[in-house]
Amino acid sequence: MKNRANTPDSTPMLNYIPSAEEESIDLAQYWHVIKRHKLGIINITVVCLIIGVLVALSSTPIYKAETKLVADPMQPNLDTRDQYVNTALVFLFYETQYEIIRSQRIAQKAVDKLNLVERHRAGELGKPDSEHSLAFIQTLKEFDLAKQVKEWLPLDKQEESAPDTSDHTLRIKLAGKIQAGLTVEGGKQSEIINISYEDSNPKLAAEITNAIAESYVEYGLESRSSGAKETSTWLNDQLADLRTKLKDSEAALQAFQKSHSMIDTTQQQQLAGTRLNTLSAELIRAQTKRSEAEIRYNQIKIKYENGDYTTLSPMLNKPSVQTLEQEMTKLSRSVKDLSERYGDLHPKMIAARADLNQAKQNFESEVDKVVDSIRKEYQAALTQENEIIALINKEKNDLGGIRGSGFELASLEREVLNNQKSYESFLIRYQEANISEKYSASNVQIIDVALVPTIPFKPNKPRFIVIAVVLGLFIGILFAFLREHLNNTFKTVEDLEDKLQLPSLGIIPLVEKNKKTVTPELQVLSDNRSPFSESVNNIRTGLLFSNINNPPRTILVTSATAMEGKSTLATNLAASLSHLDRTLLLEIDLRKPSIAKYMGIASFPGVSDQAINNDTLLENAVTQIGDEGSKLYVMPAGSFVHNPIEFLSSDAFKQLLEKLKTVYAYIVLDGPPVLAVSDAIVVGQLVDSVIVAVKAESTKIQMTQETLNRLHKGNVQVTGTVLTQVDTKRMEAYGSHYYYANSYYGTPESQNDNKTT
Repeated sequence: MKNRANTPDSTPMLNYIPSAEEESIDLAQYWHVIKRHKLGIINITVVCLIIGVLVALSSTPIYKAETKLVADPMQPNLDTRDQYVNTALVFLFYETQYEIIRSQRIAQKAVDKLNLVERHRAGELGKPDSEHSLAFIQTLKEFDLAKQVKEWLPLDKQEESAPDTSDHTLRIKLAGKIQAGLTVEGGKQSEIINISYEDSNPKLAAEITNAIAESYVEYGLESRSSGAKETSTWLNDQLADLRTKLKDSEAALQAFQKSHSMIDTTQQQQLAGTRLNTLSAELIRAQTKRSEAEIRYNQIKIKYENGDYTTLSPMLNKPSVQTLEQEMTKLSRSVKDLSERYGDLHPKMIAARADLNQAKQNFESEVDKVVDSIRKEYQAALTQENEIIALINKEKNDLGGIRGSGFELASLEREVLNNQKSYESFLIRYQEANISEKYSASNVQIIDVALVPTIPFKPNKPRFIVIAVVLGLFIGILFAFLREHLNNTFKTVEDLEDKLQLPSLGIIPLVEKNKKTVTPELQVLSDNRSPFSESVNNIRTGLLFSNINNPPRTILVTSATAMEGKSTLATNLAASLSHLDRTLLLEIDLRKPSIAKYMGIASFPGVSDQAINNDTLLENAVTQIGDEGSKLYVMPAGSFVHNPIEFLSSDAFKQLLEKLKTVYAYIVLDGPPVLAVSDAIVVGQLVDSVIVAVKAESTKIQMTQETLNRLHKGNVQVTGTVLTQVDTKRMEAYGSHYYYANSYYGTPESQNDNKTT
């Protein structure tokens, strides 16, 4: 007999085609995944929380001391001519100050101010006041990885020189430690500079912060005082020359007056004319201009030779110099960052050093241009002065013959006057520089001194714990989705339809076995209104409507492997169909029969015995289940068969099945698993419908797909699948539509039995 599902007049099988809406991302599904794995997520979160609490409690507290300074770009000076600054260079000024504060020189001054070298040798730094703090000098004994590797490797060990423990070396190391823990920041639109230092010793952190601030203020005063002192020295040397020149000119005037007996020069000045007066005035202005240019040139020359010229006004007012200096600072910071991350021979490190060297060359070249322009300005002023002097000399020669000795007298008097004015001008500048040298006002003031911190700056224990909780939730959720992705079993009927492209007829709820519950195989018989029975009735309805014009009468129930609930499905489906008409439960699993045991009937005679005596139906081969009005009958496997697949392929079994169809409206065949044996494929050729039982969250997807492939190759058309042993409580986590899978609708039959109709 051919499978009715393959006959031309049968209705084609339903093909599951997911809609576009189902293929879209459903956020509710993500929420269901989280709900299904909430216990694991909670456990992982608790573990991360415990680890976070332990780490937070065991971490060494670090204290942060902070001081505030106010820095005015305009230097305080008694000479108001130098009190100006280009507003476009204010930002560059503060960036420069930040680098000065973080410099090795300031750090060493702080070491000296706090006497840290002697305190370290005395062991005072190893005893911080805070019970939670660590020794300040701990980083001086850092683990030398390269040295340790050399000791581990079997290399020829040569005698190494003892480490340098001199005061100078220790001073540099202490300064480096201060630089590592120092932070300097400034406001975007204010003159405030914040200096902070972090250390495990709160008292030492405050001391170092205050020492850095004081050292920075002292450095500014020393730098300005040093510049004023150098200017004062140069002016003093110039005054000596001008004084000698003035005395010589006065002596020449006196000698001329004495030799020519000349006292009054008014008439001689009138005769000289306005032209000579104009030249004299121009000479004074040229000499003044030359003097000022000479002062600027000597100042920048001194600074240039000492390498401290970036704070001079000509440099601050030169945008190209400041741009190159800013670029050089940026590249220096980049080289420092790369040196901490890579080695000296790393390509990025080599390229960064090359860029820094180029930037330095460009910067020095631009500085040379500025210095050269000032030098040229001085030379131009000197040339102009010499030219005016030459003109005056020429005028003297021209007028010498006319004006005679009177003009020469006037010239000597003007020379004395010019020398006197130059001397007085330099004398005033010298006095101002001398006063500026002694002037101790600073453009940097300490607003708030650093106090000893009482609360650790880090670790922030509450925030650390919150991060641990958030991280735990993230890892837990990630683990849940990973576990969900790696789980290749069927969890819902949607999984069945999506992975197998077959309609799902329904689910069989899981029955937890205990002393009070009925076995799963007898659930429908014990209570036909229970949620379990309603699930079976839904399967029955789907099965009958799978071919509405010609509903199936012979139904084979099989599975991929054993223990997937196929016998439970077959038994309860037969009981449900018996509510419609006479139904026979036929056991064809001749290798491991179990129906007789579940039903509490004799195991033989049965199918094998009846096939041998096929002329007449054996009365004791079929057992009626229930009362006299019951329409459920069972035929067990019967006597042992040596070769079950040959028996099921025989004409005797086919004739038996045909004869039974004339007696019963529905025949449910409990078959063996497909992957274990080929019996189900043989019987599948003889029935109207085949149902594959799939155990929820147990049966592998590949196993079920292989089962369907084998049935398809055997020309067996599968009507649908049933998800068995479904935990209905867990199913609620897969969607709200599973919520009522384990609830009664109406009154249970057990309660109706106690009521009077």
